[in-house]
Amino acid sequence: MQLLIHEFSEGLYKPKGFNVNLMLLYRRFLDASGKFSTDTRNIQPGDVFFALKGGNFNGNRFAAQALFAGASCVVVDEPQPELGDAAFLVDDVLETLQALARHHRQSIPGLRVIGVTGSNGKTTTKELLRMAIGSHYRCWATPGNLNNHIGVPITLLRMPLDTEVAVVEMGANHPGEVMPLCEIACPDLGVVTSVGKEHLEGFGSLEAIIETECELYKYLQQTGGQAFVHYENSDLMQYAAHIKSAIYYGESQEADCVGRLLDANWQLRFQWENSYRLMLRAPQVQTQLYGKYNFVNLLATACIARHLSVPYEKINSALAAYAPANNRSQLLEIGTNRIILDAYNANPHSMQAAIDNLAQIQAPLRVAVLGDMFELGEAAEAEHHALLVHMREKAIEKALLCGPLFGAFAGEFPEYQFYHDLNNMRTKAPLSNFESAVVLIKGSRGMAMEGYLNE
Repeated sequence: MQLLIHEFSEGLYKPKGFNVNLMLLYRRFLDASGKFSTDTRNIQPGDVFFALKGGNFNGNRFAAQALFAGASCVVVDEPQPELGDAAFLVDDVLETLQALARHHRQSIPGLRVIGVTGSNGKTTTKELLRMAIGSHYRCWATPGNLNNHIGVPITLLRMPLDTEVAVVEMGANHPGEVMPLCEIACPDLGVVTSVGKEHLEGFGSLEAIIETECELYKYLQQTGGQAFVHYENSDLMQYAAHIKSAIYYGESQEADCVGRLLDANWQLRFQWENSYRLMLRAPQVQTQLYGKYNFVNLLATACIARHLSVPYEKINSALAAYAPANNRSQLLEIGTNRIILDAYNANPHSMQAAIDNLAQIQAPLRVAVLGDMFELGEAAEAEHHALLVHMREKAIEKALLCGPLFGAFAGEFPEYQFYHDLNNMRTKAPLSNFESAVVLIKGSRGMAMEGYLNE
């Protein structure tokens, strides 16, 4: 791919149309030892600075500041001749960042990229893959949740030149957003972890969510890549009918990678193998993960890692060693209570799955501490009501519900306790009120429900 990149030289702006191959900028990137920044507050000496724009910021205005802070060069899309030959003027800084990331990905010999997307479970699966594959290969994975149109190129550009396998998480909150990420990362393998009601405000419908998430499979079909599909997921299986040579994982004897969940009462224990017959004699893997919904993520990881010839022993050791963090299915013990801290985010699908798992745990008392679900648009009222009905049907003994979306139904569900905000909930119904309880804490990121534990 070749971009029209305009360079400043000796303080003079060269005429529009001055052709500079992308390699020129890439050489500057390599000369900087792959160091770059999109934020002048984090500039390190030698960095390449990309002056990105957004709704409330314009990095072009900070280009001179970046050079003063030690950047080796700046990439801008607004003329600033005073910056001299340390500046590259391009038509669009974001598109240049994305193109450079794609070029970097394609410049690493033998690199295999795994794309991971889905409504729920993609970050957990990405981390599981990072550990399992990283036990055998030099592996790079998306840091944190850098999974959008800016995060994916940043992930790729941070990738060391000796990387053998990269695991790239791809997120979306509007229709059609996964395919462009595929065209940047160029995955060789890919998995859609799940499809469910997330970001309905942006997507508009579940059908749009499924279509967008499955753009990863469409890309792999077009490029001859390898798709991994959950056999028991009817939505994904329907789409997989169009995929040639997909590899299936699941509990069915028909799957290519077969697993059996042995214990889901607290931390998951399971078996897996590449055939049902062998699976029955496979070693048991005791994990540190909670929730039956994570069994699918474990099985997807085992399937992909084994496809890449990671030895069984290394895969099992990695799956057993993985400890969830960052408010994602963390298991804590506080006093006599056991806490399921799953407060990183929430949508109707993940909330229902969490309630289902809480309902099957054997405990003297089960408590659901839930916060409002965001980004549901016109479906917000119906989805919050449906979750309350589901919780009543599952006979959860006690529920503390935080936020105005849940609060709208306080009169209809007198058996539950409703609070307008977290401080009010924490004051009137602190964790210390409970004894020998299993407590699920979950809500959308904006609710910051982990704060319930800060008495």
